Amino acid sequence: MSLKSRFFSILTVAIAAVAFATAAMAQDTTTPTTKDGVKKRDKGGMNRGGRHEGMRGRKFGQRGGGFGLRGITLTDAQKDQIKAIRQANKPDASVVAELKAIRDARKAGTAITPEQKARMKAVREQMRTKSEGVRQQILNVLTAEQKTQIEQRKQEMKQRRPERQRRQARPGANPTKIT
Repeated sequence: MSLKSRFFSILTVAIAAVAFATAAMAQDTTTPTTKDGVKKRDKGGMNRGGRHEGMRGRKFGQRGGGFGLRGITLTDAQKDQIKAIRQANKPDASVVAELKAIRDARKAGTAITPEQKARMKAVREQMRTKSEGVRQQILNVLTAEQKTQIEQRKQEMKQRRPERQRRQARPGANPTKIT
C-alpha cells in the first residue's frame, strides 16, 4: 500500500469519526423536565417536535383546572393561596387508581359491571361538586377587577366559539383525520 493511499485511508476514517461524533452529539436524547419530573412543553401545548399534545402527556384525572386564570396577573400571595387550595383539594390517589383500572378494563374490551358504572358516575359527580367548590375558593382569593377580567375573557370566548365551530366544520379542516 502506497503512502498516498494510506494517507487518504486514514483521512477518510478520521473524517468519518468526526462526522459520526458530531451527529451523535447533536442528537439530544434527554427530554427536558421540570423539577418534579414532568415533561416540559413549549408554550401553547406544543411538544419539542412541534406537534400539539392536547390532553396527551397528562396523568389521568388532570385537566386544565385553571378556571380561566390564564392571562390574569396574580400577586405572589394570591398564587400561594391558589396553590394551597389546589393542594388541599387534590383527588384521592385510591379513587384515581380505581377509575383508571375501570377505564383500562373498558379499553381492553372487558365489559364493566353495573356497579362499576354506578361507581364511576358517583365519583364523577363528587369530582364536579369538589371542582365547583375549588372554583369558588379561588374566586374568593381574586380581587373584583380580576373577576371582571375573567368575565370579559369568558364573553370573548363565547363570541369566538361560532367562528371556531365554522372552522372545524369546513371540509378538509382536519387533514390528519382518516375517513
